[in-house]
Amino acid sequence: MFKYIPMRILHLGKYYSPVKGGIESTSKYIVDYLSDYEHCVLCFNDKFESKQDIVDGTSVLRTSTIAVIKSQPISLSYMTLLKKKIDEFQPEIIHFHYPNPLVALYILIVVPKNIKLVVHWHSDVVAQKSIHKLVKPIELKLVKRADAIITTSPLYGPASDILRLYQKKIFVIASAIEKKNFTYDDATERKVKKLKAIYPYKIVFFIGRHVEYKGIRYLFDSVPHIKTPCHILIAGDGPLTEDLKKKYNYENIVWLGRIADEDVKSYLYASDIFAFPSVSRNEAFGLVLAEAMYCQLPAITFTIDGSGVNWVSLNSETGIEVSNSNALEFGNAIEKLLSNDALRDQYGRNAKRRVEENFLMEIVGPQYNQLYKSLKS
Repeated sequence: MFKYIPMRILHLGKYYSPVKGGIESTSKYIVDYLSDYEHCVLCFNDKFESKQDIVDGTSVLRTSTIAVIKSQPISLSYMTLLKKKIDEFQPEIIHFHYPNPLVALYILIVVPKNIKLVVHWHSDVVAQKSIHKLVKPIELKLVKRADAIITTSPLYGPASDILRLYQKKIFVIASAIEKKNFTYDDATERKVKKLKAIYPYKIVFFIGRHVEYKGIRYLFDSVPHIKTPCHILIAGDGPLTEDLKKKYNYENIVWLGRIADEDVKSYLYASDIFAFPSVSRNEAFGLVLAEAMYCQLPAITFTIDGSGVNWVSLNSETGIEVSNSNALEFGNAIEKLLSNDALRDQYGRNAKRRVEENFLMEIVGPQYNQLYKSLKS
């Protein structure tokens, strides 16, 4: 009798659930959606110890991390554990999430040629230009070795110095959200009512790490150009938080800090506009942007050449796009939507529809399945 043996996929990323982040969310969505495959995850731990655990039925090995340099975790045990995991698990496909230059080097050293390699290119190394000079030779060898390269938008590959030479290997598969995480249920409605009672004016919402490429300072610089009374809620934290608090002390800015995962959707549904002021191609897609759009929030974005941000949210359809780093235009765009309820509602409805048609896991998931099967054949 024929016995079905599922295809084995080894996923390599910096971190994995419950660590939060756009890449981490994407990685887990893929694993959870493609349940017909046998999955295993190797990633870094955020502590100086290696740890084996199970996350929703999937084996996850987290290697000890001794330091993080320029966003790159450093582990003395990773390459040894990678080789061991390949020997034990015998994957047919390795799904590697990049940027992660150190692991890219380990892949080139350790992974046998008979194992298919999918490189999920979430972003170029953009901000760390001095580091990129060192890792560029590794990247070139990596994309040459790859059997398939995934980009999250049709805009990113042609704009990448590394990827533009390998267009025939590129498969565009958008990042996606799980709509069940954004169900507007009775509990959410109660939280939304409480938030609207606390913040009686219209709400402009930002959530993300407080780092340079997120452009949060331009949102703050735009505040004097916003005339309609509003609350500007700032969720998240990061290395810029304290300096930003000292410099920008407007009365209508509310610093929320990190908010619980289960409360994010309540803030999104309670808000009127989503501020997404990222300024560089470090922001290759914007998963939280898609999440906000699903909650019917029109977005204000900057033009970012070669980024998928302006493909996720469409100018004058799901939100407003303005010149990069232009705080005056950003503030005027916020004011335009705050003062025009009909336009804001129209863009919000369009935003949800765009996500429903393009960025839900039930739409995107089959594309991963098709790619895996094409590599097996």
